[in-house]
Amino acid sequence: MEETQNSVYWHDTEPVEVGEPLDGDASCDICIVGGGYTGLWAAHFLAEAEPAARIRVLESHTVGSGASSANGGFVGLTAGKVLRRLLWYYGRQKAAGVYRTGARSIIDIGRFCRQYDIDADFAMNGMLQVVTDRKQLARLELQVKRSERTGLRGSFKLMGRDEAQERIGSPQVLGALRTTGALVNPHRLVQGLARVVRGQGVDIHERTPAVDVRRVGNGYKVSTPTGTVTANEVVLATNAWQHSFGQTHTKVMPVWNYLMVTEPLTDAQLERVNWPGREGVSNSLSFAHAARLTSDNRVVWSGGRWYYFDGRDTGRGHIRNAVAYRDLRESFARFFPAWGDVRFSHAFGGPIGWSRTFIPQFGRAAGGVVYGHGYTGNGIAPSHTGGKILRDLVLRRETEYTELAFVTVNQPKFAKGAMGDTGAHLFIWRQETGDRLPLMLPHQAALAPRAFFAGRASRKARVADTGR
Repeated sequence: MEETQNSVYWHDTEPVEVGEPLDGDASCDICIVGGGYTGLWAAHFLAEAEPAARIRVLESHTVGSGASSANGGFVGLTAGKVLRRLLWYYGRQKAAGVYRTGARSIIDIGRFCRQYDIDADFAMNGMLQVVTDRKQLARLELQVKRSERTGLRGSFKLMGRDEAQERIGSPQVLGALRTTGALVNPHRLVQGLARVVRGQGVDIHERTPAVDVRRVGNGYKVSTPTGTVTANEVVLATNAWQHSFGQTHTKVMPVWNYLMVTEPLTDAQLERVNWPGREGVSNSLSFAHAARLTSDNRVVWSGGRWYYFDGRDTGRGHIRNAVAYRDLRESFARFFPAWGDVRFSHAFGGPIGWSRTFIPQFGRAAGGVVYGHGYTGNGIAPSHTGGKILRDLVLRRETEYTELAFVTVNQPKFAKGAMGDTGAHLFIWRQETGDRLPLMLPHQAALAPRAFFAGRASRKARVADTGR
């Protein structure tokens, strides 16, 4: 009988000691609300840039207790639908800037782990975006064309069915796109980052929820149940919990996504499925599924449909979701039929911060509070970039980071109250329906996949010959 725990698998890989809460009133130069990746990267880069600055981080629960540890550990570039929106909103140059900066952040996270001796199982294995039906083939074709328009041709490798199935042994796979990416233990990464930040002299107050942030004179007052913090600058970095503050309530919406982790696979089980490069793998659905292997040879299987709970509810009781876990088991069985005897040990989930455009958002809200959020389920690498954006916004510097498309004031917002609830449910229904509908428009990749992949391969060879 399979026994599956509703707990975050990664938490079992490194025990932590919970830090002390704020005790009484305090003051500082910069107060960061949120002790996940975004807030901690911002604290790290601010402390590097201004070693004399007094910085405090307020975390409502424990360091990394939100999406920073309850994720699959995929360190990748933004998804294809984000590229489409970047091109639509900002054009080629801005879109290319986001992707190049993201690729740099992936490499820099690995360097950070090595520099500070953080054992986060960081592995630069790459990512495979696979396609499992004709509609996804069409989406892949469009993504390749958009990447080429943006000047990113050299950042991916296109694979036909046979080559793709040699990289990931699923009978569902019809082709793949290999891109830059890495895998990491997200819990160990955020805990290691917190240790580095504390070593830089930053005070991190755990179990200290910020209940109110308001302007007072030339600064701000952040109220918590155990005291107040007066600061010259405030950064809101709670991602899926940004709706808790009036300054960012309509900028981001919390939606839940889930994942499951298997027991460690035996050598015999591993041999049944080709996966020589141990890349991260995701399909090309709107609500994509993703897979990876952990350092102890468990399979992480994540994704599927989002769940929204009315009133922007992020209550921890939603980690128990029988429907989500049933769907994950069924999709896993379809993708990996050779692993029918593999058992799951952990099932968990959490809220992700969804921005209306799927593009992360950084800026100054009305009243001057700095904010960063909206990774929409892909935040490990972008939050590293985001830490540098927040640093420069706080220090009021104009840099390559403040020129990125993430820094904007014109992104659409979500409605409040019941209208926001209805809009979220409608969007989820529309995305689900879109994944189920058949292909409506002709695309070469969907209608003649062999010709499409062969044509792309010959085109790449011609370009390589020209460059010699």
